[in-house]
Amino acid sequence: MKSKMPSILTGAAFILCYVTALGAGNGLPGDNGRPADGIFNPNPPPKPAGVTQNPPAVARAPAIDLAVQAAQAIAEGCKQFKLGITVVNSAGAPILVYIPDGSDAHHGYMALRKAYTAVTFKVPTSQLVSKAQQDAEFAGKIKSDPNLVAYAGGLPLKAGDDIIGAIGVSGAEPGHHDEECGLLGVERIKNDLN
Repeated sequence: MKSKMPSILTGAAFILCYVTALGAGNGLPGDNGRPADGIFNPNPPPKPAGVTQNPPAVARAPAIDLAVQAAQAIAEGCKQFKLGITVVNSAGAPILVYIPDGSDAHHGYMALRKAYTAVTFKVPTSQLVSKAQQDAEFAGKIKSDPNLVAYAGGLPLKAGDDIIGAIGVSGAEPGHHDEECGLLGVERIKNDLN
């Protein structure tokens, strides 16, 4: 019997690890931009002698299989919506963008912004909506970074008391069901986060 759940093998779009910048100069964590102006250089200039670079610290994140399980739970539980789902690590860098068949790609970008915002402020983004409407200074902070949004649908993921990432959902409309759908994914994996 064939499952109706979107999966890697049935054509659902999975984009792992890297997501292009959301616009010129709007890089997110993990986005190193476009090296060499987008033209591959087979003979890059040598690095100066004696200069060593420490590798960046690895941010905590849910295991990729858990991210996939969360995304699939959301897609199945909210299949009436054309939505996008993103899971980010504790630094806000994407580890999974899931766009079920028939959904619009722009929901993946908004879901990424919601997850990034949840990690940045360490709260569900629904808590930021009224704050941005009532606090001009906070609204200015949201407006100054094109990757922050004060919309519901971003949920932090915790292992104990530590935030190890976030889930963002966009497109569960009409009715503003993004957070409700995201909670399905959190519920599916919360006991397995460490």
